[in-house]
Amino acid sequence: MDHPLIDNLTDLTDEQLTDKSVKLTKKFFQTRNPQAQRQIQIVLDSIKLEQRDRMEKKRLNNSNKDLDNLINID
Repeated sequence: MDHPLIDNLTDLTDEQLTDKSVKLTKKFFQTRNPQAQRQIQIVLDSIKLEQRDRMEKKRLNNSNKDLDNLINID
């Protein structure tokens, strides 16, 4: 589930996603408000999903390149 107030995460770089995740994790542990923690956790989950999707796309691209090198048609 995506949080309705966050921007499109696909527009951020990997570094920006990591930075946002670190900042939100700090805020999560600083607050004692369970509702705020729940909202922060939803955003953190969205960030983690975006990072996982990017890693999977990179892995698939690399595996396709490896297969291309195995098949040599001359």
